[in-house]
Amino acid sequence: MNDTEKFGSEVHLAMWRHYETLRQAKNSGFLAANTILVAVTGFQFKRPEATTLIVWVSLLGILVCISWFLLLTRNSAYIEYHRALAGEFSRGPQSWTPRSRYLDRTPVAAFLLFWMGVLIVGL
Repeated sequence: MNDTEKFGSEVHLAMWRHYETLRQAKNSGFLAANTILVAVTGFQFKRPEATTLIVWVSLLGILVCISWFLLLTRNSAYIEYHRALAGEFSRGPQSWTPRSRYLDRTPVAAFLLFWMGVLIVGL
């Protein structure tokens, strides 16, 4: 492996780690936002006059989930790009780890289904 390949591999590995850290931070932020919205909805569910608020909060929750999905999809593309280039430079055996795009969809889908259910109940 020459210096160019070694340097390129190190750069792509560093970028891969950077985007992975960003993905984790985005997940934490969106989980916190959804948790706050769930708490607001839970406190308002007992009040019959809060139906309008519940509908608006559920629409906001759906918007948050769509934004979450789009941001993480873009981030996964960056991770895949740097993983592929880092793999091109290394000639040794590659370990298998799950791709981040599979991990990103589960919490988004769960919250999206939750908010759609709340919206249906609120209407």
